[in-house]
Amino acid sequence: MKFRDLRRVRAEPGMTAMIDIIFLLLLFFVLSSSFVLQPGVKVELPRTVTQEHPVRKDLILIISRDEKVYLNNDQVPLKSLWGRLIEELKVQPEGLIIIRADKGVPHGMVVQVMDIAKQAGALRMSIATAPTKRVQKKTTK
Repeated sequence: MKFRDLRRVRAEPGMTAMIDIIFLLLLFFVLSSSFVLQPGVKVELPRTVTQEHPVRKDLILIISRDEKVYLNNDQVPLKSLWGRLIEELKVQPEGLIIIRADKGVPHGMVVQVMDIAKQAGALRMSIATAPTKRVQKKTTK
C-alpha cells in the first residue's frame, strides 16, 4: 500500500526581492527630495513639521517684518509687484513662487501678495516655513 506524504512544502517570501524593493523605494525618496539655498533678506519663518525644498530656479517673494516686499532679493513696491511678476513669469511660466513671510507679518499682507501673484499668472505658489524641533516622548518601563 502506498501512502501519501502529508508534509507540505511551505513557500517563504524571497528576502532578496523584498530588500531590492526597499532599496529602490529608499533611492526614489532620496532622489525625489530637493534642497534649496535661499540667501537674501533675513526673516524669521514660522515653524511647521513638514517642509518642501525646491531645486529649480524659482521666484522668491520675501515679506519682511516691516512689510517690505522683495522679489529675488530686490525690493519692489507693492504697486509695481504685479508688473515685475508678469515679466518674471514670461521667462518661467511654470515657475514656483516661494513666499517667505516673516512670522510677524499680518496674514492679510501675505494674502494680498498671493492675490497679486495669482493675478500676474502664477500657477504654483508655496509658503516657506522653518522646521520645528520634534520632542521625543520619554517612556519609562
